[in-house]
Amino acid sequence: MSDQVKPTRTFVRTCQKPDASLPPLQSTDLIGGNQGNLLYQFSTVRALATDGVDLSTISYRQFEKGAVEERAEWLNSECDHLVLPLSSSFRLQMLKNLGLWADLLELLTIPVTVVGIGAQLRLADVEAENYVPSRVTGITASAAQIEEHEAASRRFVAAVLDRSTSIGVRGEVSKKYLQHLGFPADRIDVIGCPSVFMWGPDFRMPEQPPRLTARSTMSLSFDHRINATADLLERTVRDYPRSTVYMQERLGAQMVITGKETRPDWNGDMRFPVHVDHPLFRQHRLEYYPTAWSWIRHLKGMDFAYGPRLHGTVAATLAGTSAHLLVHDSRTLEIAHHHHLPHTLIERLDEVRSVDDLVARQDYTAFNAEYPELFARFTAFLGRNGLRNAYEGDRTALAAFDASTERAASAAGVVSNTRPRRTLRQTLGRVRRAVGLGRR
Repeated sequence: MSDQVKPTRTFVRTCQKPDASLPPLQSTDLIGGNQGNLLYQFSTVRALATDGVDLSTISYRQFEKGAVEERAEWLNSECDHLVLPLSSSFRLQMLKNLGLWADLLELLTIPVTVVGIGAQLRLADVEAENYVPSRVTGITASAAQIEEHEAASRRFVAAVLDRSTSIGVRGEVSKKYLQHLGFPADRIDVIGCPSVFMWGPDFRMPEQPPRLTARSTMSLSFDHRINATADLLERTVRDYPRSTVYMQERLGAQMVITGKETRPDWNGDMRFPVHVDHPLFRQHRLEYYPTAWSWIRHLKGMDFAYGPRLHGTVAATLAGTSAHLLVHDSRTLEIAHHHHLPHTLIERLDEVRSVDDLVARQDYTAFNAEYPELFARFTAFLGRNGLRNAYEGDRTALAAFDASTERAASAAGVVSNTRPRRTLRQTLGRVRRAVGLGRR
């Protein structure tokens, strides 16, 4: 009997399994706070679905909870290669996480590859080449806090590079941030956001901009921390009655699902739909889909999408729907530039009288022209770090992956201020009880 080559055991850190189809409310607790996380995580998993690899996901809890020595021992014994798809992790809120991740990585003896990590800076700091991390709201920190954050970032990146050839960052701003921390340019690969590469090397966007009418369907994203977008949001929902808002972050989604307040103490701009008494909530114009795949499938039916949420724009793009990103920080700026996504700087929104002005700026010529090269750069990064990709060979494993997610892609969405649909089992139970066939 001939010896068989043992498959490489590759673990990818994700909020939930790509084929999961959870009840809506349960799903909101497994999105890492924002459903956009699923897009770059699942795209990474899909890119690694190849023959000869035993591909598994590792949950946030498995990665971060419990004694660090026990987690390290388990990974060293059960895993041959750990892959960490990350987002804007070099930001102020992630200080504790960076330290906890470094604690674990420093105990690992296996390769570790970080895919798509990025920095978050204010646009003003990007222009001034001042590499100071911030929050989404633009709030920075004291000198002492920045020093502490930079120390944690250095420690985490050093642990990664001790176990990999290079680290994959989202854009040029993030690369310069790591160079500012002292890491060499030849160990930092600019690969963009993996989410954009979900559908492989042949993906292209329609270049003809949409033609909007009062009957056009539109999916809007919003961030209640970015006040400059409130005017345009209000005008759009007024001028386009079939426009809806997609609630991709946890608290907003839970409000849609339960019909209950999730931000009772919030007192910001009331034009944002963060309360159940908002007109958009009452008009059934807030939506949530419990899986990444059903979210994308839902957006296929839209004529246009826009907003300041990066992955709201990416989800629409993956659906083939023309989308426009409102750029408000280094994170959104570098992704828009790297992938050539149609975008408008938040500071220039005073030039935008209506959504029609955004549509007039839609141009995917550069996106389509540069996509093959950018995709090749992404897969070259994977290869440089010892990872085969799913787009080589006969793609048998990739086809199996796609088949496994089909049920999740059909998951029903939830619309605000509507009664949830009963399942078949619940309906049959009501019928049985009505005719006296229930349990005695």
